[in-house]
Amino acid sequence: MKELFEKLDNINDVRESQLKNVLVLAFVGDSLYTTFVRTRLAVQSELNSGALNKIANRFVKASSQAKVYNELLDKFTESELDIGRRARNAKLHHSAKNATLEDYKDATSLESILGYIYLSGKIDRLIEIMNLCYELVEKDIQLVDK
Repeated sequence: MKELFEKLDNINDVRESQLKNVLVLAFVGDSLYTTFVRTRLAVQSELNSGALNKIANRFVKASSQAKVYNELLDKFTESELDIGRRARNAKLHHSAKNATLEDYKDATSLESILGYIYLSGKIDRLIEIMNLCYELVEKDIQLVDK
């Protein structure tokens, strides 16, 4: 997984302005976390894609991300917490269909932090946080491998 994230071109050319737009960071963080979860599920299971998709959705839904965000607050650095606070306070132009506004804002905070870590080039830190996220959600759901 680390190699995948490290091989994207121009990651070292990220402009400082890109690290300031928290909703762009959330856009990037959302795709990173979804890819991470789907990859991990795919290599750990013999389930078909439909079943894997149902499980993956339980990991990446706003309520799960919000819970993880709040459980990991003491694991984030000050700069990461600052990104999370800014994302939580950003004017959102839409919300999740099946989530409270509170959960949606917390999920956006988590995604922004993941995007920030990635675009800052801290791939080991990104994988560390995403593994913690995965493990916390995994504890809450029952994975039944048929």
